[in-house]
Amino acid sequence: AIAAVGLSSRVTQISWALFFGISTGVTVLVARFYGAGDMETARKISYQGLLSAVILIAFMTVISFWIAEPFLYMMNVEAELVEICMEYLQIALWTLPFMAMIQISAGIMRGVSNTRVPMLISLVINIINVIVCWLFIYGNLGMPAMGIRGAALAMLVSQIVGSVIALWAIFSEISGIKLGKEDLGPLNFSEIKRIFRIGLPSSAGDLFWQIASIVMTSVIVTFGTVALAAHNLGLQAEGISYMPAAGLSLAATAFVGQSLGAKNLNLARRYIQEIFFWGMIFFIFASFLLMFGGKWIMSLLTNDIEVINLGAKYLFLMGIAQIPLEMAGVINGVLRGAGDTKWVMYIQAIGMWLFRIPLSYILGITMGFGIMGVWWAMTIDLFVRFFLVAWRYNQGKWKTMEV
Repeated sequence: AIAAVGLSSRVTQISWALFFGISTGVTVLVARFYGAGDMETARKISYQGLLSAVILIAFMTVISFWIAEPFLYMMNVEAELVEICMEYLQIALWTLPFMAMIQISAGIMRGVSNTRVPMLISLVINIINVIVCWLFIYGNLGMPAMGIRGAALAMLVSQIVGSVIALWAIFSEISGIKLGKEDLGPLNFSEIKRIFRIGLPSSAGDLFWQIASIVMTSVIVTFGTVALAAHNLGLQAEGISYMPAAGLSLAATAFVGQSLGAKNLNLARRYIQEIFFWGMIFFIFASFLLMFGGKWIMSLLTNDIEVINLGAKYLFLMGIAQIPLEMAGVINGVLRGAGDTKWVMYIQAIGMWLFRIPLSYILGITMGFGIMGVWWAMTIDLFVRFFLVAWRYNQGKWKTMEV
């Protein structure tokens, strides 16, 4: 079941790449106009981003149902496991439009420095997800025991509730922007074009990453279910460091966008220095935790000793790469906030397709190091991408970019 959920996420994450890009475009533009004091344009951009995202994701949801099964077979997944994955996806894919609404709404609010409401929405979603999982996976309190379908149902219910709250928020004062009737209307393609000009490179970069991850998964499944479970649970465990790092990256995007919109480069520099400082403190802590607490962390996720021991090796390597990984993410946030999304895309593509994938085949299969070879390839890729994004940041071209 663990392996099935991990494999199924590869299907949903392709659509995630699309609304991540739209959300990035909306956040950058809203932040710029908010910083410049032009709230009318900020609201119009917000509505157009939300409307276009929902239309596109509804289309992507239909496509996902059609391609899901052949997609899984393309990753060399065994037929029995594909059947389990499809049980999950028949419910989970319906979450995509609701996830899009939440993501775009959160992007709008972050653009006006409102991180509190998106955080509370995320908290509500997680609480509901845990409760519904408890009820329907194992059949507690007389509810039907649905197994993996119960996990998918929990995700769907939590995302529906989250989307309702998110939409209510952006049409109320609590959001900090408050869309009104005057902001509604048909698609405005000139505004959508601005959103996509910034957002599509982010979508493309994330899509490159998702496709590369599918290729990586097709390699990893050849090493057996223990390796696959250790990899998926390792990614899940590593997520304890992703959330704060993602928060800092999003903060960098919003604050840099607002500062550049206000034509205040010194303010942008101060925000960046502050984010870098607190980021480094956390990343050092996370690095040591993953390197030396790997077995303990894995034991919280599974009782399988073989998976725990193998997963701990993954976490040790990711602990080594933790600082460059997370600092690269924060610098990416700075570049996105300035509108320099194309270079973020280029660097993602270079790291994944010129380093991670070729080295995974060479180290994992050709040289016979197995799953450890794949994890070493991932580590090398993370260092390469850090050096590339740091080089782009130090060029300073982000300071004068127009959006």
